[in-house]
Amino acid sequence: MNLRGYIHEVWLCPSDDGELLPSCIAFGPAGNSARELNEPGSVCIWLFFANSHFEAMQIYYQFSGLGEYTTSEQQDHQPYPESWYIEQQNYLCSL
Repeated sequence: MNLRGYIHEVWLCPSDDGELLPSCIAFGPAGNSARELNEPGSVCIWLFFANSHFEAMQIYYQFSGLGEYTTSEQQDHQPYPESWYIEQQNYLCSL
């Protein structure tokens, strides 16, 4: 089902002092709550595919220049649930 991976968005969100801070949010309905927290003026600048939290954070950290992502949480290496891909695919088909 997951031909390429689960889609993630990278946003730049303005801080109170005018700095643009990156954030990584799930594409589609799963990311709605996080996107609602974005400050006015936030913009989505990039989409990417990943198949686990660890892979997503590695890609996000590299893109954002945050260094190397590490974790001691074994579950971060587990593939995302198939239900996430199905929900995202259904959302894409509804657009």
